[in-house]
Formats: sequence, C-alpha cells, structure tokens
Amino acid sequence: MPLLTLERLTFRFVTAGFVLLSATLLAGLLFSEQLYGTAGRFWKWDHKTTFSVLAWLTFAILLIGRSRFGWRGRTARRVLYAGSALLLLAYVGSRFVLEVVLARPPV
Repeated sequence: MPLLTLERLTFRFVTAGFVLLSATLLAGLLFSEQLYGTAGRFWKWDHKTTFSVLAWLTFAILLIGRSRFGWRGRTARRVLYAGSALLLLAYVGSRFVLEVVLARPPV
C-alpha cells in the first residue's frame, strides 16, 4: 500500500476515534450523576477520567496540528503515540492502579 494512502487512512482512524472518544466523554459527563449517584456532581475525577481527558486533548492537538500546520511523519507519530499511551493508561492501567498501587484484591 502506498505510504500517503496509509497516512490518510491512519488519520481517518484517528478522526473516527476522536469522535467516538468525544461522544464517550460527553455521555460520561451527562450521565455520571445517574451512574455514580452523586447528587450535584457532574464528573467523577479519577485516573480513568483524567487520562481520558488528557488523551482527548492530545488527539485534538494532533488533528489541529495536522490541519493547520501540516504535521506529518515524526511529529505526528510522537503525538499519536502519546495519545495512545494515555488511553492505554486510562483503560488498561485502571486494573494496575487498583491492584498494584492501591493494593486492592481483584474483584
């Protein structure tokens, strides 16, 4: 597959993932009161939320940088890997935080 086609496809996936992550964060913001039962609180600030918002900001910076400044190659790759690492910490790392850092037994 040609390199430019692969790059275009990668950024289409990043854009689709950004839209889905935005929808997930928005749903969490809107429905967190029903999920967590905290009256008057719109957001539960834990490590998942923090890393998810940081990943959302990273991907937003990547998409803005690509459209405005034409980021390609090494710069885009570094920002993409940083956002992916933040999402990995948010979702897969939650088990690590619960079991290793907080020393809670697995459920």
